[in-house]
Amino acid sequence: MKSFFHACFILLFSVLVFACDNEESLNHDPNFNLEFSLDSLTFDTIFTGLPSTTKQLKIYNRSSKPILIDNINLKKNSTNYQLNINGIAGNHAKQITIPAKDSLYIFVQLHVPDSKQDAARLIENHIQFTYNSNTQYFLLKSWAQDVIRFTTTKLQTQTWTKNKPYYIEKNLILESAQELTIEAGTKIYFQKGTGLYIDGNLNINGQFKESVFMSSYRREKLYENVPGQWDGLFFSKTSKNNFISHLHLENAIAGITAQSDANTNTIEMEYSKLLNFSTTGIHAKNFNLKMHDVIVSNCGKQTVLLEGNADFKFSHCDFINYWQVSVRTDPAFSYRANQTNQKKIKIYNSIIYGPKSNEFDFQQNENIEVENSLIRLDDEKQNNFSKLFKDCIFNTEPEFVNRKEHDYQIRANSVLINKAKLDIAKLFPFDFNGNSRLSDTAPDIGSLEYIEE
Repeated sequence: MKSFFHACFILLFSVLVFACDNEESLNHDPNFNLEFSLDSLTFDTIFTGLPSTTKQLKIYNRSSKPILIDNINLKKNSTNYQLNINGIAGNHAKQITIPAKDSLYIFVQLHVPDSKQDAARLIENHIQFTYNSNTQYFLLKSWAQDVIRFTTTKLQTQTWTKNKPYYIEKNLILESAQELTIEAGTKIYFQKGTGLYIDGNLNINGQFKESVFMSSYRREKLYENVPGQWDGLFFSKTSKNNFISHLHLENAIAGITAQSDANTNTIEMEYSKLLNFSTTGIHAKNFNLKMHDVIVSNCGKQTVLLEGNADFKFSHCDFINYWQVSVRTDPAFSYRANQTNQKKIKIYNSIIYGPKSNEFDFQQNENIEVENSLIRLDDEKQNNFSKLFKDCIFNTEPEFVNRKEHDYQIRANSVLINKAKLDIAKLFPFDFNGNSRLSDTAPDIGSLEYIEE
């Protein structure tokens, strides 16, 4: 019996000694601080009612001893920020040990309900860590924006304003004989697999300082300049008279698609930028187009594809394609009019350029006028179709400021300076940025006038 009690005593003593040793092996330094992989965690402005992406925070124990964190929780009792701590979902965790020279992961999501406010609002909280009788805080800071959603997929005559962004989660159709007006500064965001279908008439009334913006609803930096995130704009045969001014449209499968059986349909566009499309920037079939100061860039196929029988006129436009996401086999600009087409394509003071030897493709050589423009075209086509081109420049680098960032402002040594046709420039005396084309020696080719610094 004595030996039994003796053994129990030794076992109990050993447990106490081990517990004391374990306790003594922890970091108890009251001046010790955890380190974080970020200074603070922020989300790009999210839309209310939609979950954010998940972001990761790493917490480091840099000491040579384990640290016992008594509590991890949010300072404010709110469900906007949602945590996953050490692999367990929840905004509160207790008794978490981070071994010496080791780390802990916390994953963060943000979900904010609609508040019926026009302006974006700040959503702020802190993750607090309690250990060694101290509390350390980590900042969570983001903006949330209420949006206008649609309960129907059919639109009748209405006006969209800049008060709140519009969120399109299903294909939206403007019905025939109806009119949609979009005011300056309005922002429209599209869910993947959705687009705007125009059976009626579209009027976009952006301004120099307040363009109309259309893009994917994913606003995180990860999705910036990523093509193919939504479907694009589609104009049908019943859409007759459309006007687009100061539109910025990006990151879709296609930019603008306009197809009709006849040539009584029209789109007029000015001061607009279309970029980052996995297929074509502008595709028109039997649809009259009249455009000036329009930039179309970075497309998996053509920046512009024209088919059928219609009038096309482009002045001071930039059609520039340095697509690098995949192999591009199509030229930057394709004109595939019917062989019997009696209507014309006119290109003045514009740029058609990219790395291919032929960036301008045409299947017929009648009813084509190209004047005072920069074209990427090989010598054979230049010679065979010389009558189509008047005062044009071929295969000379335009000297853009930064084509990788789609900045097509030209440098001081650009061949485009003072080479535009004056009669056309007088019709459009202000460039894409609102600068005068007529205030110096002569106007410049392209949508952007060189401005001396």
